[in-house]
Amino acid sequence: MNFDFHLHSTFSDGSTKMEDIFIKGKELDLKAISITDHDTTLGLNLEHELSKKYNIPYIPAVEFTAIEKGVKLHVLGYYIDKDSKELHEYSMKLLNYLNTKSMQQIKILQSNGIDIPESEYFKQSQGGPLYRAKLLRTLADFGYLEIKDIMVSLKKYFGPEGICHVPDDFKYNDFQSTIELIKRNNGMAVLAHPVKIKKKSEDLYYELINSNLLDGIEIYHPSVTPEVKKELEEVTKKKNLLITGGSDYHGLYNKLGTPLAGMDVPEFVYENLIYR
Repeated sequence: MNFDFHLHSTFSDGSTKMEDIFIKGKELDLKAISITDHDTTLGLNLEHELSKKYNIPYIPAVEFTAIEKGVKLHVLGYYIDKDSKELHEYSMKLLNYLNTKSMQQIKILQSNGIDIPESEYFKQSQGGPLYRAKLLRTLADFGYLEIKDIMVSLKKYFGPEGICHVPDDFKYNDFQSTIELIKRNNGMAVLAHPVKIKKKSEDLYYELINSNLLDGIEIYHPSVTPEVKKELEEVTKKKNLLITGGSDYHGLYNKLGTPLAGMDVPEFVYENLIYR
């Protein structure tokens, strides 16, 4: 059965428009979908309409960024209230912050001889902020970079020593506050791709996967190794947590290159999540 409960559109850091995701989903005969754009609900009403247009059931969701003990991590909020005023204000706050940051980076590029008007960069936003890959896509469109080199060039341009490095000082919520935000808006809190947390801090990883605040853990993700998968399965069984999964599709902006619905996820994930 085809389904995908973790993917991204141009409303955050994906390269594919939301409707194009649904068109491709129809071609793949997707049975359900959840577009989990980062820190924004701005695309959820469109997703609702596209779900009806293409007859593909969807779960409204957001992938929230949190900072815990200095580590950046993500928590998926499924069945989030797409019409929440609180989440709309949060989405706009981050959008405005990231657009201001992007303007700083565009000015740096221009001062380094890359003569592209600001308006050309913002054509890439397509409903969301100008995430780093979108800025580089503009450079590629104007011949300053090969499209195939966008993701491998992120560190060169935006890393600590990159010419466009601007510190990220947005005040993201901590882990508990993020989960409270999700649940306050009718959502289910699922820890996203925990193996990425384990690579940064094993202590934090074990603390979070055993947290009593979670409703579930994302086990089926391209980054999860067999060893970690076994470990997480034991935790979810012991704590009776929901198991989720998906491709983490970003279109062109995907380091792992996993295609839409390209993650092998068992049918029970679909049944437990869609029929919760």
